Amino acid sequence: MPHGLDVLLAWSAEPGGRYAFSVTAAGSGVWIGFGAPEPAHDNIQATGIEFGRCLLKPTTEPLMDIPRILRWIQQCEHGHGDLCQLSPHSTFAHAFRGMSFLRLIDVQNNCLVEINHFTKYVALSYVWGVVDNFRLTKANRPALLKPGSLDKVFRVLPETVADAITLVRRLGSQYLWVDALCLMQNDTDDLDRGVNAMDLIYERAWLTIVAACGHDANTRLPGVRLGTRMGASNTVEVKPGLTMGVVIGLDALLERSVYGSRGWTFQERLLSRRSICFIGDKLFYRCRGVEQAEHLVDVPYWNRPRRLKSHDNPPEAILMKNPVYDYSSILYSFTKRAFTNENDAPRAMAGIIARFGETIECQFLEGLPTAAFDLFLTFTAWKGSLRRRPALPSYSWTGWSGRIWPSSAQLRGESENALLRDHTWIIWYKRSASGDISLVWNPCDPHFPSRDMKAVGYYERRPFSYGRFIPTQLDTSRTTPTATISFSQSIPPYFILQFWTMSAFYGICDIDVFNATGYLVDRNGAKCGSIQLDGFEETTFFESQICFEVILLSESGYTFESHLRGCSTTVYPAVTEGWDCFYLLLLEWKGGLAQRRGSGKLIMDALRNSLAPGPVWKEILLA
Repeated sequence: MPHGLDVLLAWSAEPGGRYAFSVTAAGSGVWIGFGAPEPAHDNIQATGIEFGRCLLKPTTEPLMDIPRILRWIQQCEHGHGDLCQLSPHSTFAHAFRGMSFLRLIDVQNNCLVEINHFTKYVALSYVWGVVDNFRLTKANRPALLKPGSLDKVFRVLPETVADAITLVRRLGSQYLWVDALCLMQNDTDDLDRGVNAMDLIYERAWLTIVAACGHDANTRLPGVRLGTRMGASNTVEVKPGLTMGVVIGLDALLERSVYGSRGWTFQERLLSRRSICFIGDKLFYRCRGVEQAEHLVDVPYWNRPRRLKSHDNPPEAILMKNPVYDYSSILYSFTKRAFTNENDAPRAMAGIIARFGETIECQFLEGLPTAAFDLFLTFTAWKGSLRRRPALPSYSWTGWSGRIWPSSAQLRGESENALLRDHTWIIWYKRSASGDISLVWNPCDPHFPSRDMKAVGYYERRPFSYGRFIPTQLDTSRTTPTATISFSQSIPPYFILQFWTMSAFYGICDIDVFNATGYLVDRNGAKCGSIQLDGFEETTFFESQICFEVILLSESGYTFESHLRGCSTTVYPAVTEGWDCFYLLLLEWKGGLAQRRGSGKLIMDALRNSLAPGPVWKEILLA
């Protein structure tokens, strides 16, 4: 910490619900706590302060304390009720979506087993990295099902996996799930079944081992075996009889870790009911009701578990009490994660998408819920510019690398059904690579009660002409797709969106090259909208154009005043009631197909001041 810097200490109920001094100058997640008096028992009775103080144990031993970990788990099982328990399922197939059996490592008999009944198991969440990871294949599966077979390959297992097997034995459990050994890596069907049920595999695990202590699968789990870490001192004496120490919260440590940056680990950590997390040389325990740490004294929680909230990891969202808003929250957190293979992003969200689809009672198209489709097309980059994933559709978050801000996040507490009815107009169709056309949202599906916020859908769509400005002699009535279309380029393997909407043309000015933002300019040179440019640094498109085509998607609940500051208020008077702007997409056309190149907002009155040839009612094919 720089010399002479003012430091503010605040007494707050963190980390993990314990009271300690937060250190504002040190950044988020850093606290100073008192050392526990000698001898430091694992449990002391807190007095006078709800949830107790954050007390540091003087030292951490080289080997982890297995009985203490088992005590944490037992307290959760017996004291946290529905908060940390599974809802009962009648059948195995219902509990594990699409799977007829679960493949596990039997750590007692040292082999793989395939079971189709409920049993207690531990799951491993870790980072593969670039190590040569021993994997299950079609060829070695028969051999690995034989008792004792893992003894023959134990020395070639990655260190993380080997230590996890040892830890499961020490915990007195029998079964461990590890993706590399429990999903056949060269069998697409087996792999897809496992990936699509990944959310359930981690949620139904008795415990998840989170290996966040390194950058690949050859990192040892500190404290599991002798020689994996040294003992550590946790406090310093600040005056006779008073010791204190620095405490860094689990979320802050994960935020700085490779594990916390990887896309595949997102749902594993989010969905696990209880986990032990190895990070640095420390060990944490977290369930949905309590957080403990090896280097801290266990303070009783007065038998009143509370749902823990963690930074940038939305545990509340997975409960899906408000599914549209909650899915937006999850996308905001997930899309900042990185992938070795960028095309893995949709697969890493497959399990979460499946459970949201079941709750909203709709299909998902390329990661977007069809029952609220318009709401999820208007995402923007959170900071800077998004980078294109060419193998995935540009209209979806899956087609872009970088953190997004879904505009649907504005909907907390709002009626999604009313918004879709009153402020959208596009009838969405999807076109397959073979040319088959079908509705994105099928109106023949059962309608959901508007009072039921769990399920939304398009009950009715008011046309664009309903209460909106339409240029003279412009017919906006057509919404049906053209069946036969020829393209001068190859058709992508994913669905193309085919629809009719209003197209307009504007210039772009005042581009901020650092944040990839700018303003739309109408035919009179007046600023009339804001634009965020996607893929700004990877294309010459923005340099080669003077006139840019945008299409209108829906009306925006954000106001001129809050999101279009800098526009020409003398030409377009500011309106503060909302619904005075359109959401739009900036398009680039190639070979008869359009791709998204930006998103933004347009003042409604600026539609009449489009550059030529707009405005025009137009059929769009968006890839």
